[in-house]
Amino acid sequence: MLLAGCMLERDVSRTPMTAVEQLLLTGAAEHAMHNLIVELPKESTMRVSVTGLHADRLQLTKGEDGRAVPHGPSLDLFLVRDFVATGLGRLGFRVDPLDEEPDYLARVVVESFGTTQGLTFFGMPAVQSVLIPFALPELTLYKAQEQFGYARVHVDFFEYGTGTFEGSTPTTIGRTYFHQYTALFLFTWYKTDLTAPP
Repeated sequence: MLLAGCMLERDVSRTPMTAVEQLLLTGAAEHAMHNLIVELPKESTMRVSVTGLHADRLQLTKGEDGRAVPHGPSLDLFLVRDFVATGLGRLGFRVDPLDEEPDYLARVVVESFGTTQGLTFFGMPAVQSVLIPFALPELTLYKAQEQFGYARVHVDFFEYGTGTFEGSTPTTIGRTYFHQYTALFLFTWYKTDLTAPP
């Protein structure tokens, strides 16, 4: 018991995007579209654009002075834009027509889109000896690894020809989770609202 450790922390993901994290993000974006409300004439045509904060997965290119500069919006923002375009289509609007000028510009404002994770641990962490070449594995009495996906979006509408502001949707929020638990060294299970997690 003297060697036992206890830990509780919450942090952002610093690892490459895993399949679970991808599902958390797409699930959160999809859930956010369930509450999309648009008060414009049905059958209106719309062109959809997106804006939001740059994520750490942003592609960087070298500028003229040799410094790295952002290269367009994060690809994550395009995913949210496409979810919104599909949501608008389900509400009866015609999105991004090719053969005519649209009635409105729908600017998707991504207020937040990402994952967080938390860890609760009780047991003895893995030990690596410095002087003598041996290692002990992690001895887990109880461990809870929690991941959450979060999307917060609203859409601003402008008349396409004049740029006149026509209104905004209420802010919509989507949440998802994937929690994995380990108890008494061997027993592992998970709880999630994802469909068919890996």
